[in-house]
Amino acid sequence: MLPKLKISAFLLKRLERVKLQCSGVLYGVFYGDGTLLVLSFNIESSVGQLNYEQLLQRFPAEMDLCGLVKFGDCSDAEAHLSEVISSVDITDNPILLKCELGTLVGLRASFFVHGKLEDVPYEVMEAEQLYNDFCFTRLHCGFNLQTAETPEALSREMHVLRKRVADGSLVFHVPQTNIWVTSCGPQDKRFTSESRIENLLELLPKRESVTGTASSKKKQDKETQDKSRNLAVVGCDYEVINLDVLQSRTREATTVQSQPHPALSICLTALEQPKVALPLEVEAMAILCKKTKMLRLYDVLIESICRALRLFEQSLNEYLQESESGGKLLVPKSYHFYPQEFGHFLSCAYLEDLKDDDPSMLERRKKLHRQFSLPVSRPYFRRANQCQFINHLEEAPWTPLLNTHLGLRPSGVADGKEYLVNGNYHYYHYLQQQVQDKGWGCAYRSLQTICSWFLLQGYSEASIPTHLQIQEYLHKIDDKPASFVGSTQWIGSTELSMCLQGFLNVDSKILHVTSGAELATVASELAMHFQTQGTPVMIGGGVLAHTIIGVDYCVQSGQVKFLILDPHYTGADDLATIQIKGWCGWKGMDFWDKRSYYNLCMPQRPILY
Repeated sequence: MLPKLKISAFLLKRLERVKLQCSGVLYGVFYGDGTLLVLSFNIESSVGQLNYEQLLQRFPAEMDLCGLVKFGDCSDAEAHLSEVISSVDITDNPILLKCELGTLVGLRASFFVHGKLEDVPYEVMEAEQLYNDFCFTRLHCGFNLQTAETPEALSREMHVLRKRVADGSLVFHVPQTNIWVTSCGPQDKRFTSESRIENLLELLPKRESVTGTASSKKKQDKETQDKSRNLAVVGCDYEVINLDVLQSRTREATTVQSQPHPALSICLTALEQPKVALPLEVEAMAILCKKTKMLRLYDVLIESICRALRLFEQSLNEYLQESESGGKLLVPKSYHFYPQEFGHFLSCAYLEDLKDDDPSMLERRKKLHRQFSLPVSRPYFRRANQCQFINHLEEAPWTPLLNTHLGLRPSGVADGKEYLVNGNYHYYHYLQQQVQDKGWGCAYRSLQTICSWFLLQGYSEASIPTHLQIQEYLHKIDDKPASFVGSTQWIGSTELSMCLQGFLNVDSKILHVTSGAELATVASELAMHFQTQGTPVMIGGGVLAHTIIGVDYCVQSGQVKFLILDPHYTGADDLATIQIKGWCGWKGMDFWDKRSYYNLCMPQRPILY
């Protein structure tokens, strides 16, 4: 019986963007009673090379090679066909997708059945269904590896380490619960042989929203609360199960009630070569259908650790091979990314002493962009782009509210289309960080919000500039006199553009509007800005500055509303107050002073991998 085929809506949108004749490899999840869900793909990084064996380690466990994709009249697909078919393990019927360039019209899906292609229908799995049916696991563990500094020795020792990881001695614990998972299955009387992952999710403690407050949640219904209780990543709607990893004192099931000790240290020794000690801090992920039986969880978690170790090995071996004299082994670290276009996580292993701007790191990220057919209009895999897990944010120092526009009601523009900021930002406003800037600091705060966008999108690792640092820079470039430093003088859009260039190496476009009454005439230009650049816009008029983070615009009627982030707010960081009182909200044309001229500072994305 042929599998039932489903294709992620995220994947279809990515396929539609490919405009190059080439072939690629498909990755998916086989689950339930025989359903294949296709989630991702990569294309050739160079002619004739699919590199799927290495790329597979970047995906969460349970997401595996499942077939081939062909774009246009590419002839390379035929050459790769037998190779890919023989490598597919999750199904006896690999899939072939045939796509036209730049369109989904005519997309054909076929299964290989006894060596022949058989066309099959497919269902599109939309984002909401993905979030409802699937979840992810995330675990952290540490190992001490001792190995000689050669690719051969490293591969040998890592192979032995993976075998020890899979020998049944590890134990997994769900934090804040008494749920333990061993090689014999979940050790909790509430679970039976028929229990599923969804039953585990029901037992996890509820989590409060990281950006909201108690007052903003009072009206949430039970369904919304239940859905959001296990969300663990900013900007991601999947539920995530966090687990701790320990090592069992014994593999006998009868002694499970004896708690495992937390020290997980595996040392591999040999006599023939000098060894170096390499600490490995592993963070591993897996994707699971919520209907999956709990009895499978242990094996999936073990495979997730093994994938992370293989990724470490790849990164270390690449470095050793690139180093002219062999090089010294550097410590690898796991980084998880969630590109919005993907609809799934992707992992990288970066060496800690290699900075993001190191030429070898730039080249690796360029290669990833090519392999996953990603645009060069923004970075995806710099360290600053890594997933922000909520439990990490809760432990971090104070930061301003994130993405305060989420949850706002529609603007009310009839037949309008929303064009919004693309990505995360922090809301900076008066009186934060004990700075008494009420009455003069609004443009400084708008600049800080814009800088936070570039920081959170991975364009920069620079810290957010303070008022004093902004003033010192403007004096340094001779734009302001020495008396300006430490003063309470305001700045405008031109000064903002200078600071963005100086602090972040970011160019800006300055747009002049003769009066507030004329702002509707630039609505289409703002819409284009948010479509192509997606950055927050500072607008200054008179002595006031605001941040525009979106427009709702109807081309036919010309009606427009502006999504304003107001830096003049002086209260506490309470999301409900900020939204209800309109400090972040939609504003019509009557918001602007008809007698004042306005300048808009529109930051441009640099090309950066």
